[in-house]
Order: sequence, then C-alpha cells, then structure tokens
Amino acid sequence: MGRIAETVAPMTDSVLGPRSAADTAADIARSRQQIAELTLAYCRGVDRADEALLKSIFHDDSIVVSGAFDGNGHQFAVEICAIVRAVFDQTLHSIDHQWIEVTGDTAMGETYVVAVSTMTDLDRGKSEMLTGGRYLDRFTRRDGVWKFAARTFVSEWSRVDGTSCTDDAPSAMQGLGDHPAARWH
Repeated sequence: MGRIAETVAPMTDSVLGPRSAADTAADIARSRQQIAELTLAYCRGVDRADEALLKSIFHDDSIVVSGAFDGNGHQFAVEICAIVRAVFDQTLHSIDHQWIEVTGDTAMGETYVVAVSTMTDLDRGKSEMLTGGRYLDRFTRRDGVWKFAARTFVSEWSRVDGTSCTDDAPSAMQGLGDHPAARWH
C-alpha cells in the first residue's frame, strides 16, 4: 500500500521559490493520478475486507458518510469490513468516470461507482444487490501524502434480485499455478 499514498513533496514557493506553469501542471497531474489510485485502493479494500488498506488511505481525522456507517474514516474501515465479512459472499466495486479538481494541497472529487454484492439469505437463498451511485470526496495532502479527508456516498439506484450464481463454478484462480496473480486472491 505504501506506494499508493507516497508522493513527492509538493513544490511550494517557500521551499523552491516561484513555480513555473509547467511545474504546477506536473504537480496537478501527479496529484490527480495519486488521488485516482486512492479511489482504486478504496474499492480493493472494501471488496477484500482489508481493514489495514482502508485505514491507510484515510486521514486520522477524516469523515465518512456512507449510509452503512457515518463517522471517522478509520472506524469506517473496521465497521465496513465487519459488514462485508458478515453479510456478503462477495463484493465488487467498479468505478467509472471520475472528476478531480486539485488546488494546491486540497482536492475535490466525484467518482461514479457500480457495485455488485452476492449474499445468502437463509429464507430466500442467494441474491445479488446491484447499486449505482457517486462518491463525493475531499482529499488533502499532508506531509506530501494524499489521503481522504471526507467521503460521502450518494446512492442513485439499487436493486436486489435472485441470482443464478452457484458455488460449484470453477474459481478464476484455478490453473494459475505459481503465477503472481494467484497470491493476490
């Protein structure tokens, strides 16, 4: 995870003198890429119920408003991972178009997401929940590292249906042998 959040320290007038337009543009481009990687890490962290990964992308004083949990980002990491483990057989978040506006050491973002989750209900069997919405984010760079300062999920639509998925379907990991991807599962 370290390389997702690590950055080159921002170029500031007090350290390096006046910035050129090219330096400012390069810093904004690097910042946008690092922020985009944070949003990918978020999806991976939720889908894999990886509490450590999720904690690493939120500032200590961050705020999350998600509907499932509202509060501090680090506590969100604990709670959402417990929910994923207890309720879902699997989850997959897929992010779509993303808008990021960087101003110095702060940034605002809006990212569209579609998530599918499979769950087993003792009364109804397996079902799939399909949800679409947007993440409204505020990011800050502190000590050269971008992290979430605030994240709000806005649900646009959701549906729950029965599923045709079966537990006896072959795993995507079968046949990988010693391939590095087999270790990521």
